[in-house]
Amino acid sequence: MEFRQRFEDHIKAENLFSPKDRLLLAVSGGVDSVVLCHLCKQAGLDFIIVHCNFKLRGEDSERDEQFVKELAASYNVPFYSKSFDTKILALTHKKNIEETARDLRYEWFYELLNTRSSPIAEAQLPKFIVTGHHADDNIETVVMNFFRGTGIKGMRGMLPKNGKIIRPLLFARRKEVEEYASLHQLEYVSDHTNFENEYARNFFRNRVLPMVREFFPQAEQNILHNTERFSGMEQLYSQAIAVHKKKLLEQKGA
Repeated sequence: MEFRQRFEDHIKAENLFSPKDRLLLAVSGGVDSVVLCHLCKQAGLDFIIVHCNFKLRGEDSERDEQFVKELAASYNVPFYSKSFDTKILALTHKKNIEETARDLRYEWFYELLNTRSSPIAEAQLPKFIVTGHHADDNIETVVMNFFRGTGIKGMRGMLPKNGKIIRPLLFARRKEVEEYASLHQLEYVSDHTNFENEYARNFFRNRVLPMVREFFPQAEQNILHNTERFSGMEQLYSQAIAVHKKKLLEQKGA
């Protein structure tokens, strides 16, 4: 089945959003988010593009922001960007760079959805935050969560829809995303730090998973199947906890 059709079928099957909903597309400039933009445009969806400049890679960070700005102009959609002193903020809050960047990113995204804090007119506010996470991102997340000890919730990985956050590319592997970009001759920027192992995700992507594949070639596909199993287990677990709470807890007062 053609990739774009699979994309649209996945949105419908998971009931991710209505075709009339305005979307906030988080775009880094990498192949995943560029493909996401192209698919949304081809599907006739209403969206704006936003970009976070974390000031972590010198001139490359400025290059990426300019690239995404021009990408938004080519699609004739609104563009918003914000810069962060990520390293300083990480030191201040005593968190690692990855965690700090993630927190800053989503805090700003939610501000853009909020009538009180958003610079966007209320009538034009987007309804959902849409990211370009794909199946390989989910595999990496599950493996890292296993070692972190996050329990059932961590083992089911990222969900296609989690509140206001939508991930419509979770059905696709990284290779498929790259093939789509090549087929449609889409330009994107590359982050050289993806090949360095300073950050945990890169370490698992570049070193741990390739070693696992040497012994278990189907490991990644098995992990994806397990995310579905754990997702069902988490639902049953949550339902069981709710039943027990109802039995054990007594509500007093109004």
